[in-house]
Amino acid sequence: MGSYTDLSIDDYPILVTKSFVIPEVMTVFQESDKQVITRKVSERNELVWGKVSPDEDHDEVAVTYNCEVWKAIERLDVMGFTMRRVRKDYEDVRISEVEKYTSWLGDNDDGSCCDDLNYFTNLTFDRYVEALRTVLTQRIRPRQFGDTDIDLDPVVKRIVGDHERYAFGFLGTDTRSFIRVACELVPNNSQLVQDITGVAHAGYYEEDEPVCANSTRALTAGHPENSARIILTEGSTDVEILREALALLYPHLFGYYTFLDFASARPQGGAGSLITTVKAFVAAGISNRIIAVFDNDTAACDARRSLASLQLPQNIAVCSYPNLSSLEAYPTLGPSGLVPLNVNGLAASIELYLGKDILTNGEDFPVQWKGYVESLGKYQGEVMYKGRLQERFREKSARCKSSTDEINRYDWSGLKAILEVIFHAFD
Repeated sequence: MGSYTDLSIDDYPILVTKSFVIPEVMTVFQESDKQVITRKVSERNELVWGKVSPDEDHDEVAVTYNCEVWKAIERLDVMGFTMRRVRKDYEDVRISEVEKYTSWLGDNDDGSCCDDLNYFTNLTFDRYVEALRTVLTQRIRPRQFGDTDIDLDPVVKRIVGDHERYAFGFLGTDTRSFIRVACELVPNNSQLVQDITGVAHAGYYEEDEPVCANSTRALTAGHPENSARIILTEGSTDVEILREALALLYPHLFGYYTFLDFASARPQGGAGSLITTVKAFVAAGISNRIIAVFDNDTAACDARRSLASLQLPQNIAVCSYPNLSSLEAYPTLGPSGLVPLNVNGLAASIELYLGKDILTNGEDFPVQWKGYVESLGKYQGEVMYKGRLQERFREKSARCKSSTDEINRYDWSGLKAILEVIFHAFD
């Protein structure tokens, strides 16, 4: 009979595979999602395994990877499987199918290809999504060929019929595109579960084997773009702060990113150095996804002009810290004393994104104007007492790491805004 794995969403099985997991599916999970528990055989997904008779209902060690659907959505978005990309991928494949059947129809005047041609011609992405929604909500199981209910919608019939090329009739080039669509159609707090119990019992995997990590490693060996996205910043403090914020606020996405290690490499910091690093990555033809994040200040704006004439490959994204409304009237120190001014684009380094609880805690941290960049007609500013602000953040971070209940007590809006820029750098 063989041993099988099943991937389910909201308790509905969407992918069943024999002997081995699909490596691309495992990139949606992290090793921290793994669960090894004792359960009854009857607790397996009944839509896959059917009912279990009382005399067969014994205890078993179950091996699964579980995560909430909202986490899967964010992880898939990070990997580039946004709904916009999924829709485009679907339409590209659909058009290819239309062209194929059109050419076949020209070679076969008996019209035997007409049904398939009409089906793919009319199968818009939105129509497919609605049909899949019906399948998931009504929990209609796939049928064997010729065993499909007559009264089903034609698209639903195709989805639950036999498919050699497209799982659930989804027209896509990557399994993760189908998973991304399915995630949109179930409650965010429902579970996405990869159950590998059967193949673990059969000896294909050990119970303690890091299946998720090994699958990702195997994909990365052949396709480096499947590896973690590399974040480049202007300095080591940016790396420290963003890494801490990512781990605290989005732990389910932490494994999808890595940061250039300033501590060991010790490159010179600053916008100019970051420009040099970006150019070096371009010249080296690195295939990893690279995200270069600049400060939101005059120096970065001036430095980035040198990239204007450079044709960046699609795997390298360049962005800046975003504008914040809280920085539109921030205290600045100049010849006229303390004056509130909009420092977005002029002096917004990482310290100004650490939160109101740090910036307005009984002490002033004004921006001091340093110099004038004639080519841009703008001044460059820098927040004063950076070291003090950084130390306050480290204390805040330590408190939150010791008790995650502390996280919601603080203002993370600025760092969340930066991380959102990073998450959507390739949109």
